[in-house]
Amino acid sequence: MRVKENRRAVRTKHDSVLELQDEKGRAIPGVVRLIDVSAVGVSFASTAPLSKGMRLHGRLRLLRTGPLNIAGRVVRIREGGNVTYYGLEFESVKRAR
Repeated sequence: MRVKENRRAVRTKHDSVLELQDEKGRAIPGVVRLIDVSAVGVSFASTAPLSKGMRLHGRLRLLRTGPLNIAGRVVRIREGGNVTYYGLEFESVKRAR
């Protein structure tokens, strides 16, 4: 049986580059792998321990849009074996120069 999801925006799977830093500009250690993107946020997997509510910023590189500077906060965390899956809700998205 398929469960209906209450999403605010459609998600698009991506295998693009996602570079993330904490609020002090330090790179998030370990592997960060983008899973999907929507108009309101991104989902990614990482080996780095992050906490709910943590604010992150970084750069998202999409083929059609080009590089974007993003900022947001971690709103979802799900453990999954060797990695943890995170949901980041955008607080700002701007085209990178």
